[in-house]
Amino acid sequence: MTLVRRVLAEKRELIYPLVGAVLLNAALFIAVVYPLSLKVANGERDAQAAATARRAAQAEFDTARATASGKDTADEELKKFYGAVLPPDQSAARRIVSAKVDMLASAANLKQGNSGVEPSQERGSQLGKLTATVVLTGEYRNIRRFIHDLETAPEFMIIENVAVSQGSERDRGLTVIVKVATYFRVRTDGN
Repeated sequence: MTLVRRVLAEKRELIYPLVGAVLLNAALFIAVVYPLSLKVANGERDAQAAATARRAAQAEFDTARATASGKDTADEELKKFYGAVLPPDQSAARRIVSAKVDMLASAANLKQGNSGVEPSQERGSQLGKLTATVVLTGEYRNIRRFIHDLETAPEFMIIENVAVSQGSERDRGLTVIVKVATYFRVRTDGN
C-alpha cells in the first residue's frame, strides 16, 4: 500500500468532508460568485458610460446656458443701440445727417452743391433708412479729411458710395458725390 492510499484509508472521516466542502465551494463559485462578478463588471462599465454621458450633457447644458446668456446680452445691447444711437424718427435722422454733413464739409473747406435725401423702409421692419446724396467740390486732401471725419463721427452714419470726378475747370478741384445713409426707428403706429 502506498502512502496516499494508507492516508486515505485511515483519515477517511476527515477527507470525505473536506472533498465535499471543496466541491460545494466550487459549485457555489460557479453558480453564485462568478455570475455576480460579471454583473458587477457590467455595472461598473455602465457607471463609467453614465458618467461620460453626464459630463457630455453637462457640457451641452453649459453651452446652451452661455448661448442664452449671450442672446440676452445681445438683446440688451440692441435695445441700448436702438435707444441711444439711432435717431428716434425720420425727421431727427434728416436733421442729424444734414447738420453733420454741412458741418464736416465746411470744416474740411469743401463747397457743397446739390444734395438730396431719400427715405426708405422694408416691409415689416422696425427700422427705416435715410440716404443723403451730397455733391462736394474741393481739393483731394480736403475730401479725404471729410470722409475720415464722417467715418469717425459719433453719429451712426454709413458711407455707401463715393464717386470722384475732375471738375470742368482745373482750378475748381475735384467733384465728389457721396451717399451717406443712416437708420432710424419707425414707430409702430405707421408714422
